[in-house]
Amino acid sequence: MSFTVHARRVRDERLSPARRGAALGSAIVLYGPFGFTWTHSYLSRFGDTRRDPRAMVAALAALERSRDARTAEWAEFSHRRSREKQEEHRRTPSAADRAWMAAPRWPGPDLHRAHRAMVLRWSCLPAPPPAELRREGLTDLERAVVAQVDAYLSADRPNPEAGAVLGGLLPALRAAAARTRGARTSRPAARADRLRMMAELVHWDRPSR
Repeated sequence: MSFTVHARRVRDERLSPARRGAALGSAIVLYGPFGFTWTHSYLSRFGDTRRDPRAMVAALAALERSRDARTAEWAEFSHRRSREKQEEHRRTPSAADRAWMAAPRWPGPDLHRAHRAMVLRWSCLPAPPPAELRREGLTDLERAVVAQVDAYLSADRPNPEAGAVLGGLLPALRAAAARTRGARTSRPAARADRLRMMAELVHWDRPSR
């Protein structure tokens, strides 16, 4: 079923809260900018999105705002790419375009709030012991990312300088996340991936292209 059908069910007061909550979950499966688990986690700021219909409707409205913004972005991008193909004979999207397409972002008016909320949540999760970070070669990346995340969280507004630094670290963070998936414990791998996700969100906390 489509996102629109699930959204209609979330708002259908004739249905039980359990069915409305399940419909919200199905909508997130179809559009979850942070992936299902973390999108659901972010939307929990509206309340109990599994049992409280008012929280479900508020969460759905936020999700729809982001989805509408994403649809508008893709329409503009498609139009621009068609023009580039016709006028510049550029058949392949640029590296910047590919990075933008793959980026975990929350498009729309709630972008900064959503990114900041998730970065704050992830930054509060415990890190592995220093010995494990050293063993997996994560010590320098941990320090670099945490310093920029702290700068980002110190004020309630986007931080272009921190975003630029973290954008430069993304290749190393992606490589570290891939490398540590075979670590002796799961903690360094989870931390490397968490550092990458925080860096991505700080880097992309800026207006739409």
